Amino acid sequence: MPTELTNEQRRQLIDVQQTYEAWRSSRADARGHMRWLNRRGTDYLHHKIGQKERSLGPRSDKTEARMREHKAARERLKRTGARLKTMARVNRALRLNRVPLDAVRVLRALDDARLLGPDLFVIGTNAIYAYEIQSGVLFDSGLLATGDFDLLWDAKDRLRLAVSKLTLEGVLGILKTADPSYSSAPHYGFRAQNAEGYIVDLFCPDLDPPPARLTPRDIDPIPTEGSDWLADAPKLTTTVIGQDGLPAPIVCVDPRIFALHKLWLSKQPGRQATSRPRDAQQALAVAAVATQYLNLKFDKRLFKRLPGPLAAGIDVLKKVRTE
Repeated sequence: MPTELTNEQRRQLIDVQQTYEAWRSSRADARGHMRWLNRRGTDYLHHKIGQKERSLGPRSDKTEARMREHKAARERLKRTGARLKTMARVNRALRLNRVPLDAVRVLRALDDARLLGPDLFVIGTNAIYAYEIQSGVLFDSGLLATGDFDLLWDAKDRLRLAVSKLTLEGVLGILKTADPSYSSAPHYGFRAQNAEGYIVDLFCPDLDPPPARLTPRDIDPIPTEGSDWLADAPKLTTTVIGQDGLPAPIVCVDPRIFALHKLWLSKQPGRQATSRPRDAQQALAVAAVATQYLNLKFDKRLFKRLPGPLAAGIDVLKKVRTE
């Protein structure tokens, strides 16, 4: 049975989410560095992001306004960042800091690379942190315990367009910005693993031919049955709070799809015997809060495109309650 957030926790969570959205908006507007450069007696506004720098044009009312907007965004970024650090102490005191550090660092790195959501999203146990935040409840810690982080790439066309955002090490390179100890050594198989043993898996739909790795030095995507259902599912985006007290964005599938998929997994003979009971528990728990706290319905008319194996769980999960 989940525990409902107190009024104090709810107020704090709303304040954190609003401040974080303001910080993210300011960060987007404040990207890079702007400066005036004189060329042959004329000042030109230059904008540098990473190693790339381009001219925005000669000094004019328009470019001077761009410079003022950039400076204002940097000031907002500084102020909202300081406020988030102050709020982090309160978040920890109120025990809202739920997401393990390894997981929240991955989320932040993917968001910084602008791949979270459009190209990659969270599946597996870590998605439950999003559902509890949205529902205003806290699940039992045993339901959330995990030593890995599962990402899904829908492997059709979208991420191919984003390869230019990646280094030669692809997703692995992004993970290394979160923790330099991540490696894809041969004995890890398809996985990336850091020095503490935390594992990140990159899943994809089981296509023919199987999707290749994104870049030559990247980890291999793992074709998995049922991943195509998740790739096509509606997505949920929200803000979670890491154990350090600071927020992070998360994108995952609709909680009803998560529950239906987990229930399906719990019945697969090839699934590890130790995982199947936990899959079922997670399915029931998420289904209960989706219906009772988010007012979502397991209605077959809403899931007309669902394959038969997933749709079979609708009648089971729509009756679940937290009592």
